[in-house]
Amino acid sequence: MSRAIRLGLNCTLNKESITLNFPMSLKRMDSARFHDFSIDRLGCVVLWQNEPVPLNRKTFDLLLYLIDHRDRLVTKEELLEKLWPDQFVEESNLTQHVFLLRKAFSAHGADQTIVQTVPRRGYRFTAPLIEGDAPAERMVLSATESITRITVEEEEDSVAASPIAGSPSAGSTVGEVTVLTKQPGVGQRVLEGAPRKSRHLAWALSGSLVMLVLLVAGWFGWQRWLDKTGGSPVDVVLTPTSGNTGDPVLDQALTTALRMDLAQSPFVSVVSGARVRATLTEMKQNPDAAMTPAIARDVCERTNSQAVLQGNVARVGQHFLLTEEATSCVNGATLADAKYEASNAEDLPREIDNLAESLRRKLGESRRSIARFDVPLFAGDTASIEALKDYSQATVQAGQGKYLDAIALLKKAVAADPNFAEGYYDLAANYRSTMDSVSEREAILKAYSLRDYASEPSRLATIALYHSAATQDLYEAERNYRNWTEVYPRSAQAWNGLSVVERDLGHNADAAIASQRALDLRPTILGLYVNLAHDQKETGDLKGALATCELAVAKGLDGDYIRQPYLRLAHDLHDAGLLQKQRDWETGHPDAVFVRAEEVEIALDEGRISDAHHLIAQVVDLMRRGGMGAADDFVRSEAINLIEAGDLAEGASLFRSVPIDPKDGLSVEGLARVGDFTQAKSILHAAQAEFPQGTLWNDERGPLLETFLAMATHRPKDAIAALERSRPIEGRSLFLPMSRADAYLADGDLDLAEREYRRIVEGPLHAAAVIEIPLSWLGLGRTLAAEGKAGPAMEAYQHFFSLWSHADANAKFLVEARNEVKALQGTRPPEQAALAP
Repeated sequence: MSRAIRLGLNCTLNKESITLNFPMSLKRMDSARFHDFSIDRLGCVVLWQNEPVPLNRKTFDLLLYLIDHRDRLVTKEELLEKLWPDQFVEESNLTQHVFLLRKAFSAHGADQTIVQTVPRRGYRFTAPLIEGDAPAERMVLSATESITRITVEEEEDSVAASPIAGSPSAGSTVGEVTVLTKQPGVGQRVLEGAPRKSRHLAWALSGSLVMLVLLVAGWFGWQRWLDKTGGSPVDVVLTPTSGNTGDPVLDQALTTALRMDLAQSPFVSVVSGARVRATLTEMKQNPDAAMTPAIARDVCERTNSQAVLQGNVARVGQHFLLTEEATSCVNGATLADAKYEASNAEDLPREIDNLAESLRRKLGESRRSIARFDVPLFAGDTASIEALKDYSQATVQAGQGKYLDAIALLKKAVAADPNFAEGYYDLAANYRSTMDSVSEREAILKAYSLRDYASEPSRLATIALYHSAATQDLYEAERNYRNWTEVYPRSAQAWNGLSVVERDLGHNADAAIASQRALDLRPTILGLYVNLAHDQKETGDLKGALATCELAVAKGLDGDYIRQPYLRLAHDLHDAGLLQKQRDWETGHPDAVFVRAEEVEIALDEGRISDAHHLIAQVVDLMRRGGMGAADDFVRSEAINLIEAGDLAEGASLFRSVPIDPKDGLSVEGLARVGDFTQAKSILHAAQAEFPQGTLWNDERGPLLETFLAMATHRPKDAIAALERSRPIEGRSLFLPMSRADAYLADGDLDLAEREYRRIVEGPLHAAAVIEIPLSWLGLGRTLAAEGKAGPAMEAYQHFFSLWSHADANAKFLVEARNEVKALQGTRPPEQAALAP
């Protein structure tokens, strides 16, 4: 039986012959094929098995450029210059188009390494290419099995009657060479009497071709060897390094360093320290005590991991011996081990790098993956053991919520090593936890400038946070978080960051998906349950959100933070028993701030304005006594909510009781609501100048300010036009579409007003008692009444009265609704007059 092996350069080996197609010179091709993909340059389309693959033009141009220069590495700088000539663009734009290209390939089952990344340098197109310009021209050399005879044949190809433009004409030669191992047949000219020189040339050519084929086969074998893995990805439990360096802080720093190194791997995932501690607590073990091998294996099994990593460090004088062993959770068998020696303490970071690389390879990660995701802890010769020790201690402090202590240690770390990219990133993250936005931005700008010195996960995290905090371009942040999740699909940090950005953009369904992925990866983190419950509620899945809260409490993650959404869901689901249960918990926890803050929202949503006043004062007092820096933000937020509920005087007074924050969008909205448009404009324009790409400043706060001003000066058409810019992000809040409906009503466009109000009251949040729902029913009633639809108008008013059945008797909107219904009753039959409250 003849068995053929297809090789990349159009080369076929079989039992009877070897055929090699010489590659064309690298030139612009009108069409080309690789794998199951074909490219039509003139039509600007990529096909997969004759099915169009959706690519935007810039991504298509990137693919063409890489194909045209497939013989070499194409640097990032070259791609930026060629794809965006005479423009200044961020490197992340290029990264995004590479991501989109790989995503398109992987969606059709192709290997994403078609476009190979060379870390910190550029990209290379690696797929074997089958040109589609024309049929290949061939020259056939046929060698007989007889040692004494060689035959040479020129073969003339027939060309189709309508050849492709630029293809060879009929009868042209050379382009493919075939070496045959069979006796000469018809049409062959036997060279028994041929000149010796010709025979030697034929032998030399045949031998060269065979050697070339072997080299090609060896190259592809080498590529397969580089991509070879040892099985499925591995989750490992990393235990603290045992032994003694004579410095307990250094002992801990070595474990931190190994965790950082392994975090680069998309193949080997280290179970987080928080999850290990939570698992030990569930096992009734002291999370601060040293783990025995038996306890470590138990933790490994409970976290659904595959291996335990246990290390040791021994010190002899200035020398250190580092050893690490990975053992199976199932039977304790050794899966991998590594041993390295450091001549002094300053060499330890580099040897940790080597140790991690060896473990990754032995645990099954491919050599290509290791080469791509293997950045040293410290750049060049700047390795600083003191920086590593400070960084390690800061990680511990941050994990305990001691953010100020962590910041102090991280400042020392970056002072010891000014190129410590991870140190600057963590500094920014801790500043964010203390709400110091100015310092956060300074730190992330420095981290961003050093991103090419960071490991791949840290680089991706830095770029994403840079766009969230420094440029405030949420769309760019979203693209980078998605890129991060594509490269590291098992990173809970990446999925959680993506969920936050999607939530800020109002992409609630996408936020819920990302939140669920983050929670699946880190089921011991309370905040992830809260995030998921919020996102589920925003998509209208109230029962799913309730189940998420119940699961968190069942896992022992109870507390004020989870009880806040729990209370709201019990209220919105009209479950009186569950609601009372939540309020009983609230009574037993007099210092629970978040639950009482939710009680303020519920009171305002129901029109209980006087209750809201009392509750706001209570929550602010708890916040100030607890030293919470968010007290002023809470005051501004609830002042705006009071104004929206119709209590303009008290809302304005409360808003002016705290200082204005020029970095906070609530300040702009609050100033506009109280009529101070001059100061509101000043703050907005300053923020837009500082953050020209800021999504919320441009797409939400700016349009809202224009809307408030237009409505206050009786220009509803201008308000409608301003709100069009907010459509892409109106999922953030029902207030945006409700404002549009109010503007349509004021403009007399009743059809559009009705449509917008109905979209709110019939949408995903129709069952939630947020204040925009009753106010939209009220707006719908007014619209229908203006259209002369008395019956449907009364039904809409009744929805409003039902939702505000506990409202204060003198609540502004309730009083207005009653008066409007009385006027409307004069147009209805007497038997329907009892519908009014």
